[in-house]
Amino acid sequence: MKTFRNSSPQRTYTGLQKTNYQDYREQLAQDFNHRCGYTDCRDMWWAGGFQIDHFAPQKPKITDAVKLAKFTALETVYGNLVYACPQINRAKSNDWATDDPEEPTTEDMGYYDPCMDFNEYFERTDSGGIVPKADPIAEYMWRKLKLYLRRYEFFWRLDQLHDRKVELHRLRNLPNIPDADRRDIVQAIVDLDDEFTSYLQYLSGNYSQIVR
Repeated sequence: MKTFRNSSPQRTYTGLQKTNYQDYREQLAQDFNHRCGYTDCRDMWWAGGFQIDHFAPQKPKITDAVKLAKFTALETVYGNLVYACPQINRAKSNDWATDDPEEPTTEDMGYYDPCMDFNEYFERTDSGGIVPKADPIAEYMWRKLKLYLRRYEFFWRLDQLHDRKVELHRLRNLPNIPDADRRDIVQAIVDLDDEFTSYLQYLSGNYSQIVR
């Protein structure tokens, strides 16, 4: 098994509260490393762009007006926002385990804030699929958010190819590399480019099926 993600997002915005939560988009993208808080997928692979999830939803399924007002009050609070891919945002929707925005979990259901260390709760198969560890909340999230879908494995593979390309280009440009080593690096780049291109072509031709 592999580590779920290399680093956790951190909300760093400390400015004035904005009147429209969409105005936080650029800051959220930076704080979440341009990745979905729940799946760790890069936003660069999603043609339609990412969305902003309200961790504690704006309109949970509760009828008590006083309790509902506590959720509504968090609409533009930066600490309640998550950079997320559209499918995750729709799957989570207004689901919430309690009637209190400060209590995101019960004994066996709910959500962990994506700025927590998700490596404690999730891991990846060798091919990149997301699996929950032995934790009831992680298992609930895995089912509710459909983290088992193959699209997240596919995008993880694209990420790995992209990162390897970046590293190989860095190595190629280092000074004083023996010619034989440089030739090996260049050949590795060529081989990796071929594989990367095949993935991109598949994504281009099958995007709607992959992300539906």
